[in-house]
Amino acid sequence: MKFPVCEFAEAEEGFYSQCASCPIDSSSSGCALDQLEDGIYQFEGTTPNNGVKALFYFRDNEGNQVKKREAIHVEIHELDEQGHLITILYGIVDPEGIIYLKNSDSEKKYSQNNIQ
Repeated sequence: MKFPVCEFAEAEEGFYSQCASCPIDSSSSGCALDQLEDGIYQFEGTTPNNGVKALFYFRDNEGNQVKKREAIHVEIHELDEQGHLITILYGIVDPEGIIYLKNSDSEKKYSQNNIQ
């Protein structure tokens, strides 16, 4: 899947990469994200894990929720039609985009295999 689905950048592989570090204000017409409150942004549309919505939680090094432009870290929650959590992605925001550190889905699969 390619991202962004906005009017400001060419779509590239790596769904969330450009969006997490994009300098465009989310209130601009054509931005793929809607700012819900400081540090929380929403994307509505098909997500890489077949969700319908993704919530971006932007944080500084101390874990405080901050505006996207001030963020060092991002946590992305993908949700299904009922609002249930599908997966969580963790990353670092930098000028080149987001670097995925961990996907909650792989942890879940690993722990389920250990139980069986």
